[in-house]
Amino acid sequence: MHRIVFLLVLFLVLSIIKIKAQEVLPKSMTKSEEAILDKYLLKFSEKTATNPPNFPVRTMAEWEEIKAITLSWQGYPGVLTEIVREAVEEVEVIIFTSNASSVENILNNAGVNTNQVTYINQSTNSIWIRDYGQHTVYANDVGDQVLIDWIYNRPRPLDDESPELIANYYGYDLYNTNTGNTQLVNTGGNFMSDGMGNAFASNLILEENDGWGPYGSVYYPNHNEEEIDDIMNQFMGINEYIKMETLPYDGIHHIDMHMKLLNEETILVADYPQGVADGPQIEENIQYILNNFTTPYGNPYTIIRIPSPPSTSGLYPDNNGYYRTYTNSVFINSKVLVPFYRTEYDTIAQRIYEEALPGYEIIGIDCDNSGNNIISASGAIHCITKAVGIDDPLLINHAPMKSMNYGSNIQFEASAQHRSGIESMELFYKVGGGNYSSMIMNNLQDNNYICEVTGIPANTEIEYYFKATALSGKVINRPIVAPQGGYKFSVELSYPSNQSIELNNGWNLISSYLSLNQSVVEIFTPIEENIVIVKNIYGIAYLPEWDFNGIGAFNSLEGYFVKTTSNTILNINGTFLLPEENPITLNNGWSAISYLRTDMVPADLVFAEIVNDNNLVIVKNHLGQAYLPDWDFNGIGNLIPGQGYQVKVNQSDELLYLPINQAY
Repeated sequence: MHRIVFLLVLFLVLSIIKIKAQEVLPKSMTKSEEAILDKYLLKFSEKTATNPPNFPVRTMAEWEEIKAITLSWQGYPGVLTEIVREAVEEVEVIIFTSNASSVENILNNAGVNTNQVTYINQSTNSIWIRDYGQHTVYANDVGDQVLIDWIYNRPRPLDDESPELIANYYGYDLYNTNTGNTQLVNTGGNFMSDGMGNAFASNLILEENDGWGPYGSVYYPNHNEEEIDDIMNQFMGINEYIKMETLPYDGIHHIDMHMKLLNEETILVADYPQGVADGPQIEENIQYILNNFTTPYGNPYTIIRIPSPPSTSGLYPDNNGYYRTYTNSVFINSKVLVPFYRTEYDTIAQRIYEEALPGYEIIGIDCDNSGNNIISASGAIHCITKAVGIDDPLLINHAPMKSMNYGSNIQFEASAQHRSGIESMELFYKVGGGNYSSMIMNNLQDNNYICEVTGIPANTEIEYYFKATALSGKVINRPIVAPQGGYKFSVELSYPSNQSIELNNGWNLISSYLSLNQSVVEIFTPIEENIVIVKNIYGIAYLPEWDFNGIGAFNSLEGYFVKTTSNTILNINGTFLLPEENPITLNNGWSAISYLRTDMVPADLVFAEIVNDNNLVIVKNHLGQAYLPDWDFNGIGNLIPGQGYQVKVNQSDELLYLPINQAY
C-alpha cells in the first residue's frame, strides 16, 4: 500500500514537471519545484503515519562506529568514486542507482575495490542523501537500532523512498514524522548530534515548521519551538536542541556548511577574514553557544577555527563566490573525509584536522575542480553521505582532559555501556612519548568509571585512551583510532602565589612556602584580634596587644609558634620559594624549620639523607607527635604544607627539599 501511495505521488509530480533521470538537481529547490511544493506536501501527508518510539531513544553521534554509508549515484561521479574508494576499507557502501552495471564499471575502471559495495535498484532524484536519508537512533542508549524519517521539503518522491528501502534492507523498524501532532519538516544537513542528547541546528528548523515555511507553502507543519523540541525528543532523544541564527549568504541554511562537531566538547567552525561573508554571524552564533550552553559535562565548548577558502580570484560568498567550507566532512570510523579545493588552503585544513583528531586518517576529496565541482551546488562530502550505525554499539563517553597544573594525582573518568554489560574498562596512558601503561578503572555507579594516576612529572604531555570490553566479548577503544591516536593534555608546573594556613585555638607551629617580604605585624594584622603571641625558636616575640614586634621581618625559612584565641585562617600572598634553591639551616640542637613543598611527604623520606649521616635525633610537630629515626618510628606521618617543625640534630646540618615536580 505504501508503495502504491508513493507511485501516485510520483505520478502527480511528473504530471507537473518533467524530471529527467540524469538531471543533476541542486541542493536547493528549483523554481519549478517551488511551484509544485504545496501540492507535493499535501499529498505527502497521506503517507502511512507512525507513532513515536514507545521507548527512550538516543541519536548516534557524528563520530560513532558505523556499519555502512549510503550514497545516491546522481551526478558528480568523480567525487562519489573517491568516497567509495575510501569508505569500502571501513564499511559497507550502499548505492542507490537504477544502473548498477554502469556504476560498477566506473568504480572498476578507477581501481576501486567493490567487494563491500551493495546496489539498491532504485533511482533517486538527487545526490543530497544527507537531507532525505534515514537517521540512526538506539533504544535505551545501546539497544536495538531503529530508523527515523523526517518530512523532506523537496518535491522529490524518489529521494523520499530511501529511508524505507534501507529499513527493509537491514530489517529495521522505521518511524516517520508525517502526520498529526508529530509532523516535522527537517533536512539532515541542518542537524548535528553529540550522541548524548544534545543537538545543533540553524533557525531554519523553526521556519520550516511555522505553518508557512521558507517557500510560502501553507502545508508546512505549524509548530512553535517548544512543540518542535518535544517532537525531537520523542523521535530522536534530543534533550537540548541548540538553534542558531541562519547565515545571510548561505542560501541553504544548513549548519554542516559552517560547523562540525568533532567530539562532545569540540566544535570546528568555518572562519572568514574580518568582516567578510558570514564571518560576523558565525562569530555571533558561536558566542551565543558559549554564553548560553555548556557541554554534556558542564564545560565550555572548545572552538577550533578553520579558514574557508575563496575562489582563485579571491571571491567569497558575499561577492558571488561559492560557499567553500572544510566543515562539510564525514567520519567513517577511523577516517575523516574532507572536501578539498586548492592546495594552499587544503594543506592548512589538513593540519588543523590532524591536530584536532590525532590518529585519524584525514582524506581530502576534490570538490571544486573540473568534473568534481559539487561545491557550486552548495554542498560537499557530508551532504552526499548518510551513515548507518553499528548494530551492537559499545559506547564510551568522555570529556577530554584539559591541560592542568602539576599535582600529585590525576583522575580519569569515562562512561561505558553495552547491551550485555561491561566486563572491564581500562585506561591506557603514556608520558612524554614513552610507552603506554594500563590501569583497570573502577566502576562507581551507572556505568561511570574512574581511576587515579600518580607520580606524573610536571612539564610533560600525557596521551591516553580508553578500552572497554563488553560481557559479550566485544571490544572498542575511545578514540576509535587508538592506540594510533589518543587524547592529549599537558601537566604544567605552576607555582602558587597565595597560601591559606589554618590556625587552631591555642598553640600552632606554622610556616610558609612563600617569600613574603613583610614584617610579622603586616602579615598577622588581618587576624590580630585572634593572636595572643607569635614567637620564634629563640623566644623572640610579636605581642599585638602590647604593639610589640621583637621578631621584625617574617623569615620564610623558619617555623613560628603562634597562640590564638580561636580557630582562624591566615591568608598570605607572596612569591614561591623554590625548595631546591632554598636550603634550610639546622643548628646544633633545636631548630624550628619551614616546610617548602606544596604536597605532603612522609617525614622519613624528607630527612633520609640526614638520618643516613646519623645526625637526626627527632622531628616533632606542635602536637608533640614525633619522628624518631633511632626507633624507626614515624608518629608524624606526612609533613604538611603550612605547618612548621621542630628538629633536633647532633651537629649543624642543612636540609634541602626536592623540587615540587620531583617525587621522593
